[in-house]
Amino acid sequence: MPLNLANTSAIPVTQETNVSLNRRELLISGAAGLALSADNAQAAPSRFHFVHITDTHIQPELGATSGVHRAFQAVKALEHKPGFGLIGGDLVMDASRVSHDRADRVFALWREQAETLGMPLHYSMGNHDLYGLGSEAEGKPSTDSPDYGKKLWKKRLGLSTTYSTFDHQGWRFVSLDSAGITPDYGWEGVLDLAQISWLDNLLRKTPRTMPMVFLTHYPIFTAFTQYYDGPEKGPTSGMVVKNGKQFREMIQKHNVKAVFQGHSHIVEEIEYLGVKYITGGAVCGEWWKGPRLGVHPEGFVSVTVEGQNLHWKYVPYGWNAAQHASA
Repeated sequence: MPLNLANTSAIPVTQETNVSLNRRELLISGAAGLALSADNAQAAPSRFHFVHITDTHIQPELGATSGVHRAFQAVKALEHKPGFGLIGGDLVMDASRVSHDRADRVFALWREQAETLGMPLHYSMGNHDLYGLGSEAEGKPSTDSPDYGKKLWKKRLGLSTTYSTFDHQGWRFVSLDSAGITPDYGWEGVLDLAQISWLDNLLRKTPRTMPMVFLTHYPIFTAFTQYYDGPEKGPTSGMVVKNGKQFREMIQKHNVKAVFQGHSHIVEEIEYLGVKYITGGAVCGEWWKGPRLGVHPEGFVSVTVEGQNLHWKYVPYGWNAAQHASA
């Protein structure tokens, strides 16, 4: 967004203007100009860039590792270098229903590629990042295993918690953990009670005017099931955060600009009460088999923040799944 110069005053200089300055006057004029420039710089709105990368589903098969590498090269080639990345979950394919060795292997693939980005990364956990849930998992771990559920994800990423917050140039960013484990060892979208309590405390300490951005794997709002199944179909907790209404009510009096989402692999924006709910596609498209639903290409989101405004665009990185189908 260009700077608004409508209120900037200037003395027009024409051919008829007769200007004669001695050295002292010139120095004073120059100093005044520097002061004016400094004042304008201080008044200029903050501007920064970041990326939202979600649903990489990295694996040795289908050329997925090469695809993630190519996507990350495209991130690094952006005209405006991002200062950090929001990583929206489902890093791997898949930790839930495979052996520990396989889960370790795909997390290692992710770490190798993530290091090439060379920027701070902030994570939200995805359902495919959970370890050991499926009954078909080889050597299925017990629930008190040191790596069960979310523990392996935290260990391999070097994280102590599954939700967190950080501030950047006057904006507050919050990474949520929406990957819930059901009593029958399945998964669902939910913010658990401990996290709701943590979020309530965070919001109480956050100035109402402070711009905020949230990151979640499961969407808060999406029309995906209507696109996919028809207009009479509503979403279930397998597709959205089931207590998303509670979340929306909690943030309603705050200056929330956007919620970045993943999970459905589509590109979508729903705006409600001034908040943009942005579903950021998928690096893997249709799980490395082509564009999602045939129309949402493999890609990521590039974001620009200027002042109080946030702008985003979806960036396909030119992946051709057919060329890598046998990889």
